[in-house]
Amino acid sequence: MPQLFSFDLITRIGSVLFEATGAPADQARLVAEELATSSAMGHDSHGAIRIPEYIERVARGAIIPGAKFQVERTTGGTAIVDCGHNYGAVGAHFAMATAIELARQHKVACVVTRRCNHVGRVGAYVQRAAGDGLIAIATCSSPIHGHFVLPWGGTQGRLGTNPIAYAVPTGGDPIVADISTCVAPEGKIRVYKNQGKAVPEGWIVDARGRATTDPAAFYGPPLGAILPLGGPAGHKGYALGLLVEILGSSLAGLAATDPTVAGNGLCFLVVDPEAFCPIESFRSLVDATVAYIKSSNPGDGGGEVLVPGEIEFRTRRRRLVEGIPVDDPTWQAILQSARDLQVDLEPLLTTRR
Repeated sequence: MPQLFSFDLITRIGSVLFEATGAPADQARLVAEELATSSAMGHDSHGAIRIPEYIERVARGAIIPGAKFQVERTTGGTAIVDCGHNYGAVGAHFAMATAIELARQHKVACVVTRRCNHVGRVGAYVQRAAGDGLIAIATCSSPIHGHFVLPWGGTQGRLGTNPIAYAVPTGGDPIVADISTCVAPEGKIRVYKNQGKAVPEGWIVDARGRATTDPAAFYGPPLGAILPLGGPAGHKGYALGLLVEILGSSLAGLAATDPTVAGNGLCFLVVDPEAFCPIESFRSLVDATVAYIKSSNPGDGGGEVLVPGEIEFRTRRRRLVEGIPVDDPTWQAILQSARDLQVDLEPLLTTRR
């Protein structure tokens, strides 16, 4: 059974461990808060489960805590941000801050990254822009060693899980969509594996291309693959995944097949609605559109019509009260990371829910 932890405790545990790797205190907390927020919003695949993974990446030199950022080139509303192999969430927040600043100046901005590590929940960054009254679209590619996803008609992975996210400001919680262009990201398969459960049908194939629900058949060895989004219309998910790859690698001047490229390739597109419509009018129009969408009568199965992000914001409010579940393999891995870093977590655990 998973244990329940408070948001604050997960954040403090992550902060202490990341700071022990050499990260400045403010950056360590930022990464920890992003992972705790992902778990709170129900995206456990991009939450606390990543704490030991990031620490292991520091140990092998893939993450360089405290590394400096550089805006390499800016032309009008565009920029290339070199994240220096710092923690991915730190680099991604810097890149989005750059995009927001450029969008304020030029009304439309496009920022791509280089040397950016795993950023976690991509929706976090577009959500930040929406909180500033901006519309944002983000794409996120993966390096060649993360190419788990089949191209349409293929039998070997050639793409990452390549999510597309967007956020739009409203009069309340923003609309936030964060969609993998494959059936499910690798992290969700890892969650099922940790819980000893089979994944849903139609997610993965084994190394011979045979459909399976066994996570072990995906991880191998030999490695299986994840199917593109869309089932019988998977060519659509494949086409979107290819777009993400091009924006994340080719647009940044990087080769998708370069084994020396690590981390995520981000592309942020940010638009200031004020260029077209007063922001309060825009919010009112979006709210009216949401109300219209939600006025559709539910189907025979009951339930309700939801807009993107609505479930996540509800989950966050509930988990902030009830606690955030952390499965035992993840917790044991976190404890091992603490031992490796010679960090005593016991003083923090007295507040565990």
